[in-house]
Amino acid sequence: MYAKRIQIINYGPISNLDLELPFEGEVPKPVVLVGENGSGKSILLSHIVNGLMTAKDRAFPESPEVQTGKVFKIRSSSYIRSGRESSFGRVDFENELFASEILLSHQKREYEAIPTDINVSEASVTWDRMDSDLTSFIHSSVYDTTQTKLQEILSRNCVLYFPPNRFEEPAWLNEENLEFQAEHIPLSRFRGSTRRRLIDYSSLRDNQNWLFDIAYDQSVFEGVRLNVLVPVDDSGRVERRLAIVGHSGNATRLYNAALGVVQAAIGGDRYSNFEIGRRLNRVVSLVGANGRVVPNVFQLSSGETALLSLFLSILRDFDLSGAPFANIEEVRGVAVVDEIDLHLHAVHQREILPSLMAMFPKVQFIVTTHSPLFVLGMAQEFGEDGFAVYRMPHGQQISPEEFSEFASAYEAFAATRKFSDEVRSAVLNAQVPILYVEGTTDVKYIRKASEFLGKEHLLERIDVKDGGGTELKNTWSAMKNLSVELVPRKVLILHDCDFQGPAESNGNRFRLKIPIQTGNPIDKGIENLFGKDTLEKARTFKPAFIDVSEAHPVTIRGITQTTPATWTVNENEKTNLCDWLCENGTAADFQYFNVIFDMLEEVLGASAAE
Repeated sequence: MYAKRIQIINYGPISNLDLELPFEGEVPKPVVLVGENGSGKSILLSHIVNGLMTAKDRAFPESPEVQTGKVFKIRSSSYIRSGRESSFGRVDFENELFASEILLSHQKREYEAIPTDINVSEASVTWDRMDSDLTSFIHSSVYDTTQTKLQEILSRNCVLYFPPNRFEEPAWLNEENLEFQAEHIPLSRFRGSTRRRLIDYSSLRDNQNWLFDIAYDQSVFEGVRLNVLVPVDDSGRVERRLAIVGHSGNATRLYNAALGVVQAAIGGDRYSNFEIGRRLNRVVSLVGANGRVVPNVFQLSSGETALLSLFLSILRDFDLSGAPFANIEEVRGVAVVDEIDLHLHAVHQREILPSLMAMFPKVQFIVTTHSPLFVLGMAQEFGEDGFAVYRMPHGQQISPEEFSEFASAYEAFAATRKFSDEVRSAVLNAQVPILYVEGTTDVKYIRKASEFLGKEHLLERIDVKDGGGTELKNTWSAMKNLSVELVPRKVLILHDCDFQGPAESNGNRFRLKIPIQTGNPIDKGIENLFGKDTLEKARTFKPAFIDVSEAHPVTIRGITQTTPATWTVNENEKTNLCDWLCENGTAADFQYFNVIFDMLEEVLGASAAE
């Protein structure tokens, strides 16, 4: 039951959106919605889910998921876009099914005609059916479709919505989870009812019961039996016996597909089979070549559980639809997932999740995400043309060139992780105390200052390292997470004067801050340690070194005040200024650096002062 087109006008943050959802022939492409919080991603999903819910409730009125006569999505004039008096939304599905709604600020009778801003042909159809005393109205073709026809459509598709508040309780939270035993799924035989649920809040137990059912059916009903000759005693006498040599059938295919999902989600071929416990301990375990690996699927991590719940639910819902199962590639339907990256580690987001989606090529995934790693993984798995990314609230499709913003975010993440690992390694293997500073220019300045001020003996006994500029806070985090016993030498983090955090220490770990020299012209960075005379010499040599905003009068609420001059190092000249000062400076120019050496001698004590 693929979604084909989505129209939304004046709804929340969405002013005018009209999306034709992408297909490759008859196969749907995954759709990824991105955007800031409050940009309308969940609102768009709610229109799709409301249309699916309407169809499901019409097909199976005896199994409602909302109260009879109610709808899943709230219809309220408060959702009308600010400054407007009406809104319209419509979703078109396969088989000429659609669901649309109109919201008005006043009763329809108070309008001479359909409001201009929602006056599109699709809205006019809904407007004409709306009673004059209503302020909201939902119109769907499912009400003109027979129950039998809708049941037939749903019987060929998995139809699932995974809300952002879905949650599986971790094993450690409650022992009852570990003690939960699988049981047969009770299937309703009444016309107009179904055990299927569109909204999937917490499905791991349901999936465990389903695995038990298909394992049972495979074992009892789908054994391939052959007459074979077997020895019966030591004399060599043989008898012909009936033996099970394999399994074949619908349950077997489902069993193998479920095992493939597990292998893809949580460890490749490390898990070679499921194991169903005996009747007094009917749990579903995962076994490998060397025996049971996971005694109970409730013991998996939250990320692994999230992945299994999502993709096993798709298999389970397709199976419960009654459609014949050939293979996982033929599973068909729609899966709407809000915040698909929920609970997932970076590797799950970028690598495992896209590969699992690719296992279901005929399932239409419509998902929201905040994760650039997931989008990068989708591009790698599907290719840049194999899926579509839309930025909300306007719904414009992001071109392949615009993936650069996601690439930058990932590269920053990877660099930070690599940097943290390097810091940990350096700290663990340190032979002398380490001093991390904010950048390469800080290292150069401190070394040159030690020569001018007679502090070379101090730096000879410590290792001065570039802490990566703004990454220095990550250096502290990487170091702070190590236990005290694992830090064999003193490690110091030295921030410039404009750092906003506190000075602190923990065992051999120290976080320091250079005191600001209030009389000097530059108030940021290590350059605050240079006086005005020194900086004037540098400006005389090359004016581009320093950007100066001269003192000037400013009138605020009728009162004129003088704003003092501000001096800043030109960003493109920071290294050049450092090189010039280190080559042409004097001891007088570097006199303020004594505050650094005083702090180092205080922290390092006799170990560095010898």
